[in-house]
Amino acid sequence: MLPGGMMPVTQLVAMIRSSPPKSAAGLLMAMPAERLPVVTAAMRPADVARLVPALRPESQRQLVHALGPDHLFEVIRTVPLEQATALLALVPPERLAPVVAGLSDSALAALLGSLPAAERQRIESVADPRREHRVLGLAYGDAIARALVRGNLEVTAERDTLLITKARWRVAVAARHGDDGRVAVRDAEDTAYRCRATGALAVTDVPAADDVLRYCREAREDGRPLSAVTWVDERHDGNLIRSVVSLFQ
Repeated sequence: MLPGGMMPVTQLVAMIRSSPPKSAAGLLMAMPAERLPVVTAAMRPADVARLVPALRPESQRQLVHALGPDHLFEVIRTVPLEQATALLALVPPERLAPVVAGLSDSALAALLGSLPAAERQRIESVADPRREHRVLGLAYGDAIARALVRGNLEVTAERDTLLITKARWRVAVAARHGDDGRVAVRDAEDTAYRCRATGALAVTDVPAADDVLRYCREAREDGRPLSAVTWVDERHDGNLIRSVVSLFQ
């Protein structure tokens, strides 16, 4: 048999596709570096994505550099979030913008939510500013959902809001980035009405306006459980969970 560096590309790709991930990854990375772009170009994104977990970090870096722009984007979009995060960190600066541009708002939001601060800033620096509001809003909603799960609460998505269920109680949660509570309160109440929830919670990354807090207080006095809380990061998990629990009363 010809060594991997001399084997016809179609035959080598077929062998990689039929081998277990670890063996296939070893076969791919054993070939001469100059041949790697040719072989990966002949592979389907799903075939490449299958090998990513079996590659060591340095091999992942070699793979990222070998993949063409469209292939690189498709692979990052195909692999699970944890692996996509690792691959995105390996993308060189000059190739980052088109990869980020190709990701959907929801995919980009999920990635931003899983990245450390420095890498997040690197991604945001090349993202289209016109997407910023949508993406940050989605990322903030994802962060709130994770915070609620950390508080051992049962959370389900309800359109662009969240619904928490505990025994006979159901609390509608609207998380809104860059809002002073006015939009979040409206959306939380709308979801509570639509889903027949027993309470509603507005979550924002800036303190709620005085009139919003007053409105919430008056609603509670009228027997409509409604609250607003500020959440920026994990340091505020306690306040968030306590606000939810207060609406179960």
